[in-house]
Amino acid sequence: MIHNISYRLMVYGTEDEEKVLEALRNVIPGATPEREKAEGYHGNPITVLMGRLDRRRALREFMDEFREVFRGRMDELEDRFDENGNLFLRLDKQKALEGVWEPVRHGDAIHLKIKVEAYPAKREVAVENIRKILE
Repeated sequence: MIHNISYRLMVYGTEDEEKVLEALRNVIPGATPEREKAEGYHGNPITVLMGRLDRRRALREFMDEFREVFRGRMDELEDRFDENGNLFLRLDKQKALEGVWEPVRHGDAIHLKIKVEAYPAKREVAVENIRKILE
């Protein structure tokens, strides 16, 4: 299945942090991110939320939803793997607030790095393992 999930997202000064947290928890239930304060290009405040999920039960719950969302959509995922078998996925924050997982390419998103179980840890093995999960 998967070893762990690292996540990262930004809360801009114009956003409600509680709503952004709700969007994150619609993707990763029970997420308890660390907060880091930052400053934008024009001096605007930014809070970076980041964390890692490695509890087996939580990973299973994530993968159950992942399977439902991406079943039959492997073609959308294949170019998002690196050579070490990590799957990089960005999900729209606004849609996640509504409970919808929509992959996007822009940066204002929930960034996920999914470490796929693959032995050896290679892109081809990880892609095949996710393909099997989605069948």
